[in-house]
Amino acid sequence: MLCRAVTGPLPPPWCRKARAKWEGAKMRGLIWLTVILAALWGGWWFVGSRGVEAAARGWFQAETAQGRVATYETLEVRGFPSRFDLTVTAPALADPARGLSWRAPFAQVFAMSWKPWHMIAALPGGQEISVVGQEFDLDAQRIMGSLLLVPGPDLALSEAVVEGDALVLTPKAGAALGAARAVGSIRAEAGAEAIYRLGLAVRSVSVDPALAQAAGLSQTIEAMELDATVTLSARLDRHAGQNRPALRALDLTEARVIWGDLKLFAKGDMGPDTEGLAAGEIAVRIENWRLLPSLLVAAGIIAPGFEPSLTRGLEVMAAQRTDPQVLVVPLIAKAGRMSFGPLPLGPAPRMGD
Repeated sequence: MLCRAVTGPLPPPWCRKARAKWEGAKMRGLIWLTVILAALWGGWWFVGSRGVEAAARGWFQAETAQGRVATYETLEVRGFPSRFDLTVTAPALADPARGLSWRAPFAQVFAMSWKPWHMIAALPGGQEISVVGQEFDLDAQRIMGSLLLVPGPDLALSEAVVEGDALVLTPKAGAALGAARAVGSIRAEAGAEAIYRLGLAVRSVSVDPALAQAAGLSQTIEAMELDATVTLSARLDRHAGQNRPALRALDLTEARVIWGDLKLFAKGDMGPDTEGLAAGEIAVRIENWRLLPSLLVAAGIIAPGFEPSLTRGLEVMAAQRTDPQVLVVPLIAKAGRMSFGPLPLGPAPRMGD
C-alpha cells in the first residue's frame, strides 16, 4: 500500500523489493492452488472410475442373478483425467426365457467425468444376434449411441439415440438385409410417468433380390419411418432388469414405408382390454395396393392359393373408395384375436404384463 503512495518516475529500491516479494507470493499461491485442484480432480477421477467399473461389474452380476446370461472377458475404465472410458471385451447377453441373445467383439461407453450421466456408446461390426431360434450376423461401418440419464439414485432414462451407417443384417439361412443409414430414438415425455416417444428412420434398405423379383418390386426400400408414443408398466431406469417394463398402450402417430410404387402409411392406437389382451385399431393406407398380395405370397405370409381370394376381397374394399388404387385396411385387435382386413392373423398379444 505504501508503494502506491510513492510518487516519482521510479519507485525506491525497498518498494521494488516489496512488490517483487508480493508478486512471488501470489505466483506461489497460484501454483499451490493449481496443485491442490489437480490433486482433488485426480482423486475424483480415481473414485469415479472405480465407481463406474464397480457399477458395470455389478450390472453383469445382477443380470446373472436374475437367471439371464451376462458374461465378458475383460472390463476396464480409462480416460484420465477428463473422461470415463469403459471398454468391455467379448460381451455376451442372453434371455433364455424370451429366446433372445446378443454378443459382440467389444463394447465401449464414454462419459465426461464432470457429466457421467450423459454417455456415448460405440459398437463394432461382427455382432451376433439370436431371436427365438433365428440367428443373424450384424455388420456396420459405424454404430454409435447417445444415452442421457436423469441425475439421481434411479438413473431414469431421459433420451437415447442410436444410429448406424452401412448396416448389413445377414441371417444364418437366407439373404442379407442392408440399410445405408438408420436412426432410432426414445425420449421420456416431460411430466409423464413411463411414457416415451419413439422415432425410427431407415434409408435405402436393400432386400432379397429373389423376394423383390417375385413381388414385382425394386430391390431397395427407399424409406421406413416410425413416430409413436408408448406407455410402459414401469419407468426405464436402473431397476428395469427387475421391474421388466411391459407395453401398456401404443399410440401410433405415423408409420411410413416407401417401396417403389408401393406405399404404406399407418396410424392408430392399441391398449389392453379387460383380459389384458391387445385391443384397438390401426388404419393402414396402401397406395398401389395390387402389389401387396404378390408380396405377401413371396414373403411366405400367405399361401399362393389364397392370393386370388385375397385380391378379390381387397378389390371389393377398394371399390368403395374414390381412388380404386388406394386402399385403407384396418389392423384390428378385438376379443383376443387379430386381423388385417379380411386376413386373420391369430391371437392378440398380451399387453401390460
